[in-house]
Parts: sequence; C-alpha cells; structure tokens
Amino acid sequence: MWIVIIIIILVCYVYGMYNLFNHLSNKSDRHFVELDTYFQKRINLLPTLVNIFKQYNLEKDTIDRILFLTKDDYLKQTSKEKIITNIELNKLIDRLWEIADSNIILKQNPVFLNVIKQFNLVEEEIVVAKKYYNEIVKKYNRAVNIFPNNLLSKILKFYPKQIYDVDEQTRKVIKTELPKREAVILEEKKEEEDYF
Repeated sequence: MWIVIIIIILVCYVYGMYNLFNHLSNKSDRHFVELDTYFQKRINLLPTLVNIFKQYNLEKDTIDRILFLTKDDYLKQTSKEKIITNIELNKLIDRLWEIADSNIILKQNPVFLNVIKQFNLVEEEIVVAKKYYNEIVKKYNRAVNIFPNNLLSKILKFYPKQIYDVDEQTRKVIKTELPKREAVILEEKKEEEDYF
C-alpha cells in the first residue's frame, strides 16, 4: 500500500516538474524570439553604419569583425550562439560610438545622424526585451538547477539556458549634436505637443 502511495507521489512530482520545466522553457523561447527580432533589426542597420565608417577610413579592424559576425550564417546559429555574438557586437558597436563621439565631421553627416537615431531606438527595445528574457531564463535555470530538480531535469533533457548578460552598466546611447535645422524642428514639435 505504501509503495503505491510513494509511486503516485513520485509520478505526480515528475509530472508537475516536467510541466514547470516545459512551461518556463517555452516562455523563455518566446521571449528570445522577441529579443532576436530586435537583434535582427540592429544587424539590418549595420551595413549602413559600416559603409559610413568605411567612407571615412575609420576602425577597419572593428568593421571587419562586425562583418564577420553578421555574415549570412547568423540566422543558422542557436539562441546561445546568437546571444554570444550579440554580446561581442555590443562591444564593437560601443567602439564605433567612441570614435564617432570624437569625430566632428562624422557627426555632421545626416545619414549617420539618421542611423544613430534608429540604433538608439533599437537599443532601447533590446534593453526592455533583454530584461524580460533574462527574468524568465533565471527562473527556468533556478528550477532546473536546484536539488533534487537538477537530477530530474537531466533525465528529462532540460538544460540551463544562456542569459543575455552584458557586463557593461547599460548599453551606451550615442549623444550627437543635431544640425540646427533639425534641432529647431524638434523644438517646435515639442512645443506643439505641450500646447495640446
């Protein structure tokens, strides 16, 4: 009799843990798809940025590394590989921002200013998506790593997932001087919004 009760309890435990692992894994996968959408948006902006830096003969090594990381097989990478690639891209893009911040001619290029605006918007979206992705992955990793769940998770083939952890404080947003005409238009738009 006791053996039957113990078996029922074990079956219920395994069933409950399987459902928990599966739920958290699926949720983290959904959040990764959203995060990867923003990664892809950023990658789509990189050719324009790269061409601008090539025009000015700036940061050839950084540009070459960006091109290598974003070649066609990026789409074939696993989620873990994509996260590692994007962490490296963060560092390379930050290097470009440092160069751009000190280059007056580059900061007056209207195409570059437009790319910066788009990059900043995408970076803000990545920060938000990263937060949700990391929260759910931390819950999932905790669930599969604590004892005795870790024994069961290995049997059920649920393994820890990669966190998108940038070791910098927050992603940098490039600060640029807008051309006077653009600054005036933005100021007028702000006044209109305040009026209504």
